[in-house]
Formats: sequence, structure tokens, C-alpha cells
Amino acid sequence: MQTAGSVASIVAAIREDAAAEVERIDQTTAADLAAIHAEERDTAVTIADRDVRLAAARRENQERLAQQEWEGRRTAIEQREAWIARVIDAAREEGTSTKEQLTALIREALENIDAAECEVLVAPRDRELIDPAKFQQKIRITTADIRGGCLIKAGPVVFDNGFDARAKRFEPEWRKALGEMYQP
Repeated sequence: MQTAGSVASIVAAIREDAAAEVERIDQTTAADLAAIHAEERDTAVTIADRDVRLAAARRENQERLAQQEWEGRRTAIEQREAWIARVIDAAREEGTSTKEQLTALIREALENIDAAECEVLVAPRDRELIDPAKFQQKIRITTADIRGGCLIKAGPVVFDNGFDARAKRFEPEWRKALGEMYQP
């Protein structure tokens, strides 16, 4: 049987072996890490469907932007239309005929009807505003359920120059004018 030597020498030998092993592991680990980092730098990551994904993402972004733009425009149009409706309601509340307006509306209607005698229909509150002597044609004044303005009848021919009919006839013009006046 062989003796190993003193306890101190055995401990010293084990320490030397352990230190050598730690140094070997450190060197191997450092070399392995350096190799891994070099490999990562040299290796480019490629995504197989990269172009397809990018194109889809761009389309999705364009669609989102278009949707937001559309919603913004729709909201602006809705606000403008609500404003125009309020203006129209306010005008209807004030929609009474003056003597000058009614005379001008009757003259305009009579110019479009070729008849010696006509019936002029007006709102009951406007009947007293009309002076039949101011017109070349012979007119008979009657009342009708209209908001303002007049209707002219000559036999089967009717010319509606009431406020509501005029509003419909001139809607493109007054809508354009109100649209230009609108300040959001």
C-alpha cells in the first residue's frame, strides 16, 4: 500500500488541481462565448415572409389612415348639416312676409303666367299686405294654408312662389352660400 503523504500536502495538491480546472473552464467559457458572439455577428436573421408582412402592415396602416380621414370628413359634414338645419329653422321662425316681399313675389309669379285674371293665394295673416291696384292683371285674393309667399292660379296653371317652394327651387344656391359661410 502506498502512502499519500501528509494531510497538508494532499490538501495542497487538491487545491492545485481545482485551480487548474477552474482556469481551464474559464478559458473554455471565454473562448466559447467569443465564438458564439462572432457567429451571431456573422449570421443574419432572415424572416421567410418579411416582404409579405411588410406589405400587409403598410396596407393596414393606409386603411387605418383612410378610415380616420373618412370619419373626420363625415363628422365635419354632419356638423355642417346640423348648422345648416339650425339656420333653416331660425329662418322659418322669422318667415313672415313683408308688404314689399309679397308684392315682389306676386309680380314674379304673374310674369310667369300669361293670364288677364289670376287668383292669388296667401297666408291669412298676409291678406292685408296686398294692394290689388299695384298689378296690371286683375287679381282675386284668397287665403291658403301656406307659411309665407304666394301661389298664383290662372285656370289649370299654378305658380307656387311660397317660401317652401322657393326654398326647394333655390336649394343648390342657398346651400352653396351657407356652406361658404360655415365656420367650424
